[in-house]
Amino acid sequence: MASSSSSTSFMAPPPKMNKTSSMNSLRKTLGLKKPNNGELSMVPSRPMVSPTLSSPLGGSGAAPLEKDYHSLEYRLTHGHWRIFNSKSVFGNKDASVLVFDKKSNVKAPPKLGKSKTYSMFDLIKYETQQLMGLIHPRILHMEHNLEETKDYFSFATEQIFGNLESIVSDDSFDRLEIKLGVLQIIDGMSYLHNSAKMLHGNLTPDAIYVTATKTWKIGGFSFAVNAKEPNCYPCYPWTKKLPPCLQPDLDFLAPENLTQGQTTVTSAADVFSLGVLICWIYAGGKRLIDAKNNLETYHIIVGQLDAALQCISNELGPNLKDSMAKVLSLDVEQRPTVQLLSLIKHFDDPCLSALRQLDDIAQVFDPSQKSHFLSQTLNAAIPHISETVWFNRVLPRFNEQLLELPEMYYSITKPLFHILEHCESHNIHKMKPWIRKLMEATTHNKLLRAFILENMSALFRRLSDEFVEDKCLDVIILSLKSEDTSLQSSAVRGLPHVAEYLPISFITKKLLPTIMTLPPFLYENVPRQLDLLAALSALSDRCDVANIPQLFICISLCNSHHPVVVHAKSRIVQRLVMRDPNRLKDAQLFCIHLLNPLVTGLACKDLATFTCAHFDDILSSVRILLDVLEQRRYEMEDRVEHKQSNHHLGLNRLGNRRVSMSSTNLPRVMISAARPSFSSDSRKMSFLSADGRLEDRGSRRESRDSRGSLESDMSIRIGNGSDISDDSCFSSHSAKGRRQSWLDGYGHSVSLEQNTNGFLETTSRNLGDRNSMKQRNARASERRARTRSPNAELDPHREQPPARPNSFTNLGHNIVLTYRNLLYKDHT
Repeated sequence: MASSSSSTSFMAPPPKMNKTSSMNSLRKTLGLKKPNNGELSMVPSRPMVSPTLSSPLGGSGAAPLEKDYHSLEYRLTHGHWRIFNSKSVFGNKDASVLVFDKKSNVKAPPKLGKSKTYSMFDLIKYETQQLMGLIHPRILHMEHNLEETKDYFSFATEQIFGNLESIVSDDSFDRLEIKLGVLQIIDGMSYLHNSAKMLHGNLTPDAIYVTATKTWKIGGFSFAVNAKEPNCYPCYPWTKKLPPCLQPDLDFLAPENLTQGQTTVTSAADVFSLGVLICWIYAGGKRLIDAKNNLETYHIIVGQLDAALQCISNELGPNLKDSMAKVLSLDVEQRPTVQLLSLIKHFDDPCLSALRQLDDIAQVFDPSQKSHFLSQTLNAAIPHISETVWFNRVLPRFNEQLLELPEMYYSITKPLFHILEHCESHNIHKMKPWIRKLMEATTHNKLLRAFILENMSALFRRLSDEFVEDKCLDVIILSLKSEDTSLQSSAVRGLPHVAEYLPISFITKKLLPTIMTLPPFLYENVPRQLDLLAALSALSDRCDVANIPQLFICISLCNSHHPVVVHAKSRIVQRLVMRDPNRLKDAQLFCIHLLNPLVTGLACKDLATFTCAHFDDILSSVRILLDVLEQRRYEMEDRVEHKQSNHHLGLNRLGNRRVSMSSTNLPRVMISAARPSFSSDSRKMSFLSADGRLEDRGSRRESRDSRGSLESDMSIRIGNGSDISDDSCFSSHSAKGRRQSWLDGYGHSVSLEQNTNGFLETTSRNLGDRNSMKQRNARASERRARTRSPNAELDPHREQPPARPNSFTNLGHNIVLTYRNLLYKDHT
């Protein structure tokens, strides 16, 4: 065997030949004469034991097909041919050059008389002559006829990937591919029998070529014969007098070929050979008949084929085993025709059918039929096909048949995106050429653009291609600016899925300004406004303090008072606070664009049709914004006071506080966001106290030396599914609607704060008595806080700054100090 060098360069100088001798040589090569029936013995097309083929570089003659093919690279040895990958001179297309070294010629023994001139050369010339006249998708395509030089016979075909023996032993091939390959052989044999009226005569593994597109194709026509009459072909005996390499492979011959005095056979002889070949394929390369060129052994094994089939029954499966029992029957009449084999239950598989249609997609001329197959039939089969087949079969067919058909691009987007979404990461790069083609075609294909807009997240998550990402950004802007509302809708619906991948510069400089031009698209259209609010909600996570005003303006574009729109805005508020409440710096802006629409929405009559949970959700968002507004107000006062005087910051604010409205008749609170923090000094948001006033216990600070301040961290806690009713703000002994005294309410409020597990230890240290703490906790467990504080930086192990009650006079303040000192002395 020749060494498999990485590449072979044919640099040998061509022999000096005049024009006449060259033409005679060409005529000799092309003037192929069919040997007489009496002289023709059939040769097996399997690896032969012969002298090793030398490299073309070592030959004294011209390189094979050097005028038409270049860059020859050794691929493999197949039968008596050495196969080289090459490029055609015209068009630079991939091809294979098959080379036979004349030194490997085998001749018939001289004692045979007339057959003494019969040799391997005759078989080669006959094989290429037959192959040249056969044109079918399942027959190996010959691209250049046979040429003969001093050292070689050579011809060119479509690019060959390997031989059947190497494919069957390769574990990477899926069983579905094996089924498909067998069906392709059946298709080719059906063409030979029904259309070409030809008997192959030597259907062996070496007669099957696997092309670069992983298609199985039939070759090896050294012993093919044409029909004398319908379904009647000449029969030639197998003899020990000829070398095995000059005859058909005995292990794949039908028994009737060896019957004494038999001169003709039917197509059933090929059916038997096909059955033996199928068993060889499914058995992983093990021969069903292994006679070792011995006729006696052959007849013994043929008589025991039932037992041989039983040995490989697990590999075949029940359906195929039953069919093979008929195919390998010694009774010719029981054997089915080749075309009936394709109809057995073993091949009844929707995925297999889809792959077969894909192989023949070039033969479908109706665009609508082709489009329906790609977008419906193939797309339904793709999830059930293995990833190996995706890249061995499906993608090569797309490259081969559809790359130059832009009108079919939309039809294959669903299969392509499914493959991209579910393939292994090491295969993603194989998808880039197709995705780039699709992105380039979006400019002129509206349907394709709409599909990509709604499935764009897969491109950002999986592909990592700058060209594709830049194209995606352009498509988003072009679609939003389009006059086609369907494209605008697709772009808006796709934004929530890609918001996290969009560059912040793109969002602020292009996307949000483009969204501001959409009022005509949104006018009195609730579904579109909901889609935009969903997109803006996702984009809000990417906006910082500098560009949050743009987001607020975009939110205002959705000006419908429909309950679902109001509720969607309330969810945006909670998302903003949950992520980073410090972005809500501009009180005037969020009051105009967020608070005002929510308050107006609460008064909408249609809101009564909503569930109580939705109403409470909106109400909670309003309270959150009011608390943020209050916090910003106090921060502003702090700054003013700091500039005007050096007095304690909390005293002036104490006299300026206004009491909020009573919460006696407000509905229960349902807040679904996380607890936020608004400032670095750990201030806490206001909450509704037990006496109905809106208090800001945590936001006002007191000097550390003041004993009248009690530590509190029970402000508005924002958590999903909170269920806090107003009735919990009142004592069980008080009459309905009765307001408690400020002192009672304040004491109740303190007990509520002490009930918080996170601050139990801190409060206990301040009061100095754990037993008193437990008693207050027991009383507080009967009531629940009105609202919770949105402070995301809650730390139960960190001592909080002291806070004091709200809305009281100096007298009330002194009473509290006295009350607290007395309690402290009693317990100490």
